[in-house]
Amino acid sequence: MPLTVLTSACRLKPLYRLQRIQAHMMSSHVEPEVLLEKAGRAALITMNRPKVLNALNLNMIRRIYPQLKKWENDSETDIVVIKAAGGKAFCAGGDIRAVTEAGKLGNSLAQDFFREEYILNNAIGSCRKPYVAIIDGITMGGGVGLSVHGRFRVATEKTLFAMPETAIGKTAKLQHILTKLIQAWLV
Repeated sequence: MPLTVLTSACRLKPLYRLQRIQAHMMSSHVEPEVLLEKAGRAALITMNRPKVLNALNLNMIRRIYPQLKKWENDSETDIVVIKAAGGKAFCAGGDIRAVTEAGKLGNSLAQDFFREEYILNNAIGSCRKPYVAIIDGITMGGGVGLSVHGRFRVATEKTLFAMPETAIGKTAKLQHILTKLIQAWLV
């Protein structure tokens, strides 16, 4: 009898979890993952996923990129500032959980994510307006890309900067970033 109860309880956990996720998704109050605002002549990008350390996902990239291009060509915008909500992390990198799950299902999310992330990084690096990254807290991987490619970076005493993808052999982005930082330091 106890084994039957335990088996039934184990089967209910996924169902309960699914019900909780559905209830959350049906909630009428959903915070945007990224806030795009103007404050006077300053454009403000705020990553707004503090519960997941502002992990960058494809939806965020797809919202930031066109808005950055729009502000770049807007005569009423003088500067673009990127920051994060929550106070613990600027951006802990790409949302690897979503990319991994999509990869297991044969979804093209991984390729789309990295392609569009690098396109966004290029847009940040070539932006004609001053781009200022306020780097406060954990900054890894994709968060590094959102910050170092811009013209100005402001790091706080709480900044933790890392490129964990180098542990799996992804070094091209790191080499480019280090070269850029060294060149900036020598000037």
